[in-house]
Amino acid sequence: MMRLPQGLLLLFIGIILGPDGLGLISTGVLLFVDPAVPVALVALGTLVGLNAMVYGGRERRLLAAATTEAAVTAALVAAAMLSAAPEWAAESALSPGFVALALGACAAPSAAAALRRSEDAHVIADRIRDLDALLPIAIGAAALAWLRTSSVAGAAVLALQACGIALVIVAAAWLLISRASSETEQRVFTAALLLLLGGAADYLSVSALLSGLIAGLFLERAGGPARTAISRDVLQWQRPLVALLLVVTGAHVNLLPTWIGLGLTFLLVRTAAKLIGGWTATRVAGAAVPRDVGARLLSPGVLGVAFALNTYRATGPDGGLVLAVAALGAIGSELLATLVRRSEAAA
Repeated sequence: MMRLPQGLLLLFIGIILGPDGLGLISTGVLLFVDPAVPVALVALGTLVGLNAMVYGGRERRLLAAATTEAAVTAALVAAAMLSAAPEWAAESALSPGFVALALGACAAPSAAAALRRSEDAHVIADRIRDLDALLPIAIGAAALAWLRTSSVAGAAVLALQACGIALVIVAAAWLLISRASSETEQRVFTAALLLLLGGAADYLSVSALLSGLIAGLFLERAGGPARTAISRDVLQWQRPLVALLLVVTGAHVNLLPTWIGLGLTFLLVRTAAKLIGGWTATRVAGAAVPRDVGARLLSPGVLGVAFALNTYRATGPDGGLVLAVAALGAIGSELLATLVRRSEAAA
């Protein structure tokens, strides 16, 4: 994934040049590039899924630790946002429960190593970063499905339907790519896979990240030349897609005073929740997890911002609060993570 200065720079570029800034990225430009956003979201979810399979007892302990850490972070942030609802509920047409759940899902992911393909992916903290993205993606998908149906049963049916559609599409793509006669043909089928998954998720207003995650998990389990080809192509397209997401997110951000205050609250609560979640992870996995893992998970990466943008696309301007708070929280969390890294390097 992109390093801190690049990510912050792209977010700031989007904010400054967007319709509420200098206006160089106009509403018309955003309408033109918006159809590419679901494709980028699917690609990110696919990368997470490709690196999410666990093997052996140690991996299962790390999965339990990562899931616990993500659950603690999401729960604490959601509770804090819900308790602050009287201050911001009048400025959003969305229900306070949905906004709190969505912001909890935005807060839980860390900077996943799967999005960087770091040479340090074997390090425990990096592996937890890989795995703590799974629960937030599921929570976010459940929140969007709930928003569409307004009932738990309806949300479950919609989420299962979305998963089924994703499985059918990726299975067809796997068969086609496995029989492709050239690398060019493989790339065409990979592009078609991302377009179909993103288009279906966008049409249904469900989580494109979940569709990508289902695709990645299927490919990792199925293996073969199709898995290798899709992983290769998505990794090559990752950097421009992440850049697109960050700039578009910044361009859509509207910095209302109340939302700025809520963003600061989000940042403080997320920081505390990550530290508490890291401590809880050490209790779950024991010596397999370093004691300072919570501090190493402060960097939010792009997944939280990506889900906020997914929410914005599903809800329209009503999701502006979620987008603004998640973006401000990501910027603040990246700055804190940088300070932690520098203090560790100086020690």
